[in-house]
Amino acid sequence: MADSDDATDKRSNGIALGLALGLPLGAVFGLLILDSIAIGASLGLLAGIVIGVIVDARGRARGSDD
Repeated sequence: MADSDDATDKRSNGIALGLALGLPLGAVFGLLILDSIAIGASLGLLAGIVIGVIVDARGRARGSDD
């Protein structure tokens, strides 16, 4: 049972990683390009969520095949 919990945790880290990277990178992008930290952070947050969901979905699809 612990093995299946570990596998689930590994597959569900995509959203956390997307949020952790998207927010600060978006804020930097917003400051440098858009001259607004709020717009950049929100765009980075959105991109991080989308990428994280895609990574998690692909991980679950591969996990169900095994």
